[in-house]
Amino acid sequence: MDAVEDCVWPRATSELILLPVTGLECVGDRLLAGEGPDVLVYSLDFGGHLRMMKRVQNLLGHYLIHGFRVRPEPKGDTDSEAMIAVFGSKGLRIVKLSWGESRFRELWRSGLWTMSDWIWDVRWLEGNVALALGHNSVVLYDPVIGCMLQDVACTDRCTLSSACLIGDTWMELTIVAGAVSNQLLVWYPATALTDDKPVAPDRRVSGHVGVIFSMSYLQSKGLLATASEDRSVRIWKVGDLRVPGGRVQNIGHCFGHSARVWQVRLLENYLISAGEDCVCLVWSHEGEILQAFRGHQGRGIRAIAAHERQAWVITGGDDSGIRLWHLVGRGYPGLGVSALSFKSPSRSGVLKAVTLAGSWRLLAVTDQGALYLYDLEVKCWEQLLEDPNFQSYCLLEAAPGPEGFGLCAMANGEGRVKVVPINTPTAAVDRTLFRGKVHSLSWALRGYEELLLLASGPGGAVACLEISAAPSGKTIYVKERCRYQLPPSKQRWHTCSAFLPPGDFLVCGDRRGSVLLFPVRPGLPQDPPAGGGAGPGAPGAGGQHAAAGYGPVSTLHSLHGKQGVTSVTCHGGYVYTTGRDGAYYQLFVQGGKLQPVLRQKACRGMNWVAGLRMVSDGSTVVLGFHANEFVVWSPRSHEKLHIVNCGGGHRSWAFSDTEAAMAFAFLKDGDVMLYRALGGCTRPHVILREGLHGREITCVRRVGTVTLGPEFEVPGLEPPDDLEPAREGPGPIDIVVTCSEDTTVCVLALPTTTGSAHALTSVCNHISSVRSLGLMTYTSNSSYLLFLLQDSGRILQLLAETFHHKRCVLKVHSFTHEAPDQRRRLLLCSAATDGSLAFWDLTTVLEPQGQPALPFDLGAPCLTVQAHSSGVNSLHTLPTPDGRHLVASGSEDGSLHIFVLAVEMPEPGETETKDEAQPVPRLRALEEYSVPCAHAAHVTGLKLLSPSLMVSASIDQRLTFWRLGHGEPTFMNSAVYHVPDVADMDCWLVSPEFGHRCALGGQGLEVYNWYD
Repeated sequence: MDAVEDCVWPRATSELILLPVTGLECVGDRLLAGEGPDVLVYSLDFGGHLRMMKRVQNLLGHYLIHGFRVRPEPKGDTDSEAMIAVFGSKGLRIVKLSWGESRFRELWRSGLWTMSDWIWDVRWLEGNVALALGHNSVVLYDPVIGCMLQDVACTDRCTLSSACLIGDTWMELTIVAGAVSNQLLVWYPATALTDDKPVAPDRRVSGHVGVIFSMSYLQSKGLLATASEDRSVRIWKVGDLRVPGGRVQNIGHCFGHSARVWQVRLLENYLISAGEDCVCLVWSHEGEILQAFRGHQGRGIRAIAAHERQAWVITGGDDSGIRLWHLVGRGYPGLGVSALSFKSPSRSGVLKAVTLAGSWRLLAVTDQGALYLYDLEVKCWEQLLEDPNFQSYCLLEAAPGPEGFGLCAMANGEGRVKVVPINTPTAAVDRTLFRGKVHSLSWALRGYEELLLLASGPGGAVACLEISAAPSGKTIYVKERCRYQLPPSKQRWHTCSAFLPPGDFLVCGDRRGSVLLFPVRPGLPQDPPAGGGAGPGAPGAGGQHAAAGYGPVSTLHSLHGKQGVTSVTCHGGYVYTTGRDGAYYQLFVQGGKLQPVLRQKACRGMNWVAGLRMVSDGSTVVLGFHANEFVVWSPRSHEKLHIVNCGGGHRSWAFSDTEAAMAFAFLKDGDVMLYRALGGCTRPHVILREGLHGREITCVRRVGTVTLGPEFEVPGLEPPDDLEPAREGPGPIDIVVTCSEDTTVCVLALPTTTGSAHALTSVCNHISSVRSLGLMTYTSNSSYLLFLLQDSGRILQLLAETFHHKRCVLKVHSFTHEAPDQRRRLLLCSAATDGSLAFWDLTTVLEPQGQPALPFDLGAPCLTVQAHSSGVNSLHTLPTPDGRHLVASGSEDGSLHIFVLAVEMPEPGETETKDEAQPVPRLRALEEYSVPCAHAAHVTGLKLLSPSLMVSASIDQRLTFWRLGHGEPTFMNSAVYHVPDVADMDCWLVSPEFGHRCALGGQGLEVYNWYD
């Protein structure tokens, strides 16, 4: 490699960290969050808005923050400033923070003190701090000068899994230690006669059958709560633990978590627990579950905090998200499922069907043909009518719109339909439509202008009834407009319908899973849809009578499989359908034809999607059944917003939502059960920060940069305090795509001026972990495949394959070679677990050759290089000014291999066969160099930034810079990052002023920047 100009040593600094949130603490109306070694300070000004005030970077060095302890002030005033002990692993630092007048300032910080053992708890004692260490000892420490004043150990020097310090002075200090023997050890450090004499435990408490991960003490009530590996939370009556010899009584054994419980917190009226199942539970002190908070993804909730004055619980998860939940306690009107007490001697019959007319009126019909109304405001039942013709079999549907427009429809097994005004039931109108059973009813509303009722009868006939009201509102008119005919199928009835704006067509779904498009007024002359006339079953070109039934003008047969379509919604020019196949579709009507645009799956396990709702913030929520639960699920945040244990969707149920409230009613045990939540379908909590991924990030790729002016604003991004006046607006924003083992792909916006991240969108259609981005696929059976995506974007064709490698293929990398007066060539490099690199020329493979019956065999490679003795985990190439290529690779043994690749075309007359149409290039490896012990673990990220600079990343959590161009690569500088198990890395040049950026993905995401 040729020598180049000297490089300035890059100094990498961490710009952004998205790691599991491992520490939370409320200080006045501020929230402190620990993320890696960084501290996030949030303002919890509930009268205004919630926002992040400041990120204090690298406060705890290379340690992860596990907790905060605020020094008690004589007047209890922490609204303007506070002295805080920040600890985690073996590190401790004291900081004094000020946040008065909505401005954050760091007034003072101590040195970073490193202890000899893991710190489990910290307690302020009159200016000093007491530390509970990992092997059952207590240290009294002066945090200002960093001097140890006392060091007392317990006679039982076991390893601890948790500890809790109690008391305000050294003389009354008590430690409750959670030992690996699953016991609680209570002992008193001040009883030591000398500094070197250990102290025996005062009490040993047994009960858990697993390791104790967390404990919390409530002095005012003498209660101690513990959380354990055995998935339980226990409540102990311990009295004043500062007094030796007290009695310990287990008063509560709480089971509610489905996995290990990580955290527990005792409040005056509640007990809060959170665990590996990503659920935060609110308990009473008697062990009753009052609330369950779900929303975090991944491997659990790692930290919890509480703001008792505002009745908020704050949770931090492994997905790096922070959420605030409202404590509502017992008797809250919008909480849980309640029975409406239908059973009464004055009401005969058994309930058969239930529906909701708006969010505050409920209708139910019995097997005696009696229709009842329940007003949620008055809380009483009222009989509207009783008709013997609707005994035994009866359908019931309420009209859509605000509070149901005051109409409902009933249908029986003899072809009869009754339309009932809820306010004046005596004005009900009966119509006999069929000579047989009415299979289904559905309403279709077009604004306030048109209301239709569709009823399905025998033989696939669908009667379309036009409903109108007299000016007085006391009389309604029911007129049959036309009849439609469904395509032949075994179960031949429609299930749902909706107007397609502007109102010329009806979109219907049927029990066979098909979606159909019907004209609203088929009897009137209208322009035929572009691209085709009547669909299957149409009566022809206007010669038949309307009684024969008009067929659909467009049909998507069995779009949702054999289980049927459950809902049709029209919004924003698109049609959205849901079905019992667990999917929902986005459709578009063009030229009178239905065309699928996008298919999405709901959350895992939701095989019955019941409907979609468009909420006020522009997002969509999915309604469906997950096993025996009714779920409101958000595709944007991948969380269940509401969960109702209803027993499944096979029974009669109804759903209604407005901006004020959401209601779900169902029949169970002969009664009407109702779930009601204020605020509609929106999430019942506040997200301070969106989570990224629930599992490890496997791939990171920057796809480009966008530049926004001051008129644009990216939601969720806080402007920096030191933003220059000339740099108004978000400025350049890097777009980065991350893939994860949680089966999702996330698109992130990373502004260069704020050091923050915002999730733009996500893709969740994968059924397993996503490990790469691109059209080159490598497999674990020593082969790799090359696919061609045709211009239509709908056909993915297998183009070529090879089985050259005898081991699993780990990496593939494609690059181009351009030389003067030569054809541009596409080259491919592959790497396997045996440490070998192979190079192919794909130029002729990609030439148009019609439609080959079999994939092309790549044959033998142009060049093979044995670069490593073990698997290759990272691979990159870079063209050089002299027309060659730098090739760098990193291995599982921590080694690096760099060489120059020369691509030479044969001279005329040098080809082996005279009739060879295309000369094959010759590849040669020049100037090979190896660095055997570049890293202490697998090299999982590698990037050639220039012919003189290379950067590598490894599982040893070191980002290392290498100088190239003077023979063997030489070490320049190294930075320690905080993301464990890095799986991928991407680097790019932002600008000469800003320098380079590097994104590292593993168990979290970290972004570095540096200047060359």
